[in-house]
Amino acid sequence: MEIRRFFVDKSMLQDGKVTLRGDEFLHMTKVLRYKVGFKAVVCLGDGVDNYCTVEEIGKDYAVLSVDESVVADKKNARLTLYAGLLKNNKLDFVIQKAVELGVDRVVPFVSANSAESKFSKERGERIALEAAKQCGSSYLSIVDDLKTIDEVLQDIKGFDKVLLAYEGERHNSLKTSSLTASNVALIVGPEGGFKLGEVDMAKKSGADVITLGRRILRAETASIVLCALTLDKLGELDYD
Repeated sequence: MEIRRFFVDKSMLQDGKVTLRGDEFLHMTKVLRYKVGFKAVVCLGDGVDNYCTVEEIGKDYAVLSVDESVVADKKNARLTLYAGLLKNNKLDFVIQKAVELGVDRVVPFVSANSAESKFSKERGERIALEAAKQCGSSYLSIVDDLKTIDEVLQDIKGFDKVLLAYEGERHNSLKTSSLTASNVALIVGPEGGFKLGEVDMAKKSGADVITLGRRILRAETASIVLCALTLDKLGELDYD
């Protein structure tokens, strides 16, 4: 049987035992039909894979004993993607692929050109969880509540480096940008991109405005391309 992956909070690990509750417990017992003695990998979001054996299954919990803990991944940089809200649930795709690449946090936002105004954080978190399991990640990416562009511009002041992709930029690119920071934010707009005034405000908030090349990309494509290029430049796609 394939050993499946589960995510729990760090507080659920005590004295070599891990307790599963809530949705992960239901997925383990109701969907996957786990029994006592089955094997699982439990992740606490710290880059460690905990290889476990199911020891006890109660009415609303399961207790697993940790057999071995292995450092599976180590991050030297943290990446947050601020992604403009997209029509027809296209942000689902962005969240999924961002998680697969190793983005730590996805923050959806609305701005002047946004054609959509509703976002389900619960749905986004579910997509992130499924993507983390599918790609074998030891980290679980955070999906935030929907923000406004003004909230985003306040938020980015706490980062070491901020890059905003803008189709109107012709010279500055990721290649020409120095990128040695360990806490990086990326900003990609919705369909229709950004208004010039929004770009100017982002610059005043500390963002470097860059181009992704001579072709205008769809918003969802731009998010994935920028994440991949940034992570590669930071060395986060390499093996140690």
